[in-house]
Amino acid sequence: MGIKSDSRSYYEVLHVSRDAPVEIIRGSYRTLMQRMKHHPDLGGDASVAALINEAYAVLSNTEKRAEYDARMDVVARVAEGVPDASPEPAAPASSTRTLDWSRQCVFCETPHSHGRNIEDEMACHICDSPLSAAEQHRMEQDDKRAVERVGKQMRVRYYTHWPQRKAHSGRIEDVSLNGLRLVTRQDLMEGQCVKIVSDVVHAVAQVTHTRYERRGWTKRCIAGVSFITLRFGRSIGGFVSNHV
Repeated sequence: MGIKSDSRSYYEVLHVSRDAPVEIIRGSYRTLMQRMKHHPDLGGDASVAALINEAYAVLSNTEKRAEYDARMDVVARVAEGVPDASPEPAAPASSTRTLDWSRQCVFCETPHSHGRNIEDEMACHICDSPLSAAEQHRMEQDDKRAVERVGKQMRVRYYTHWPQRKAHSGRIEDVSLNGLRLVTRQDLMEGQCVKIVSDVVHAVAQVTHTRYERRGWTKRCIAGVSFITLRFGRSIGGFVSNHV
């Protein structure tokens, strides 16, 4: 699971029981990151926040959680000296988020009733994320022209969770109708969902891979992201609204 750096289970990291419903997991995550101020924007330690993010990314996803629980069971049986009775090894956890854009906002997970016929300008009434699937834009000529307007050093704002009052800053290096490369000083991890906002592109995307570069005392995260939902072509206003 990558960055996990201690022997605690993800349930212990989030201070929830193993049978906790996703609503409790989500509430505990928000409490840890905001009220307990573990988020780096609030003065928290980046490595602790990364571990909390990793635990939440797994336990809030039904498929990943089931695979994680299965691995925990195998480890427990081995520790007790009981042979593993599974006919084959557990499949590795997938890094792909499985939210259905036709039923819910893929950023804040708020349900909607628009189905698959979502107009390009439709946005989530809670977090203002675009609802239109990125795959519907990949053959649109207007969107191709919008991509051409995105400079290689264009500044963007991005958000890693909801609600988040202050955006992280970054810049774009390369963009297409499939995704972009985001450069930032913040840590991002594979599988993480981010909301990207600029004057040209407004998207919810998934981090597909990351690498780090250090220049002097400055560390940069260079993340490749793949668009899930997308909107091009109009100036995007502030993310913070009276919904917060």
